[in-house]
Amino acid sequence: MASILTVDNLVGKTTANTVHVPGHFIQTVRAEYRTYTTTASSSFAATGLTASITPKFSNSKILITLIVNGLFKNNNGQFIALSLYRGSSSIAVLDTSVAYNTANDEINYGIHSNVYQHEDSPSTTSATTYTLYWRSSDAGTIGINNYNLLNGDSLSTITLQELAV
Repeated sequence: MASILTVDNLVGKTTANTVHVPGHFIQTVRAEYRTYTTTASSSFAATGLTASITPKFSNSKILITLIVNGLFKNNNGQFIALSLYRGSSSIAVLDTSVAYNTANDEINYGIHSNVYQHEDSPSTTSATTYTLYWRSSDAGTIGINNYNLLNGDSLSTITLQELAV
């Protein structure tokens, strides 16, 4: 015999009326960054891909998903280093990515796209900002959101999901 549970109104026990079910996502924040951006910095600098979330619970995990499109590097044999920051501190080196494109045209197409995930435990209920930082391995020009001659037509995204524990 099957049981049926019918509820007309479900109210969480916290003042914020948030139901806390371990293993479930509580909230999701997504931001897009469409601007074609370049730098020649050999020190980590912000890309512009950033988002903030205010966790409902201090013991929550934050799942960060980054989709980074149109990465390019214009110097032979070098690379782009990517790092995820919470506030002003690096919490994860994501990759050393995008070696030089040797074909004449590939640099204009920005064909490299990367996807990263990282789980963080910020231990706070205050607004928390996550930003993708990058640097050039040799101070040569690097770029993001490059798409052929229509720079800026591609976009990169960051998604923050609060996970109840």
